[in-house]
Amino acid sequence: MNIENFQFSDGVTMSIFAMLVVFLILILLQLIIYSFKFLPQDLGQKKSAVHSAAPAAVENDEEERMVAMLTASALAKEEYQGNVKIKSIKRIG
Repeated sequence: MNIENFQFSDGVTMSIFAMLVVFLILILLQLIIYSFKFLPQDLGQKKSAVHSAAPAAVENDEEERMVAMLTASALAKEEYQGNVKIKSIKRIG
């Protein structure tokens, strides 16, 4: 391609080629990311999974308690006009 004889059709051809290259790279990245779900998740992490299960359950329980308190206070705020204070939480289900 000679820069002195560069025409509009050459620019269109080059633009289309550049866009095809970009889209092919994006498709390749998408396939690589999609293939990550087929990799095994536990590569020698069985010992640490046993020790980390208990804190995760405690953290999840605290998160559930916080959600329960916020939900209860929001529902009580609709019913009562004053400030609401949650004193205790009991699991019913």
